[in-house]
Amino acid sequence: MTVADTNTRPDHPDVQLLRDLHTALQRGDLAWLEEHFADDIVWHVGGNSKWAGARRGKAELRELHAHIARAMSTSHESAVHDILGSDDHVVVLGSATATAEDGSTVKWNYVNVVHIDDGKITEVWGMTENDAAVDPFLDRLPD
Repeated sequence: MTVADTNTRPDHPDVQLLRDLHTALQRGDLAWLEEHFADDIVWHVGGNSKWAGARRGKAELRELHAHIARAMSTSHESAVHDILGSDDHVVVLGSATATAEDGSTVKWNYVNVVHIDDGKITEVWGMTENDAAVDPFLDRLPD
């Protein structure tokens, strides 16, 4: 995972929080996630795959991330292209590629819209550009 330097408002603390989130994900720092996610966080996974829907609370989010880690153990790469922030929202623009054990591959661009309150991530909406390709790929991954 790479995090690009951009011309957006790098001085905004919520932009830095999201940069730190992606760095923590890259190094597998679960303690950082626990500290910076609100207890009642809601994480919306877009699309129509078996993974789509809202996860509520840290326990459900931990379960989702563990499931993703197991299912995408073969190959998964992502890159953050930009992080845009204001006092109300932070938007992450990126791309990702995943390869399943059977050798099938899918690439997508994504947008995550994030709400942050008092330094804690409270809600995330994740959307991909091509659910028609991503959803079937995700549905084939093991549970």
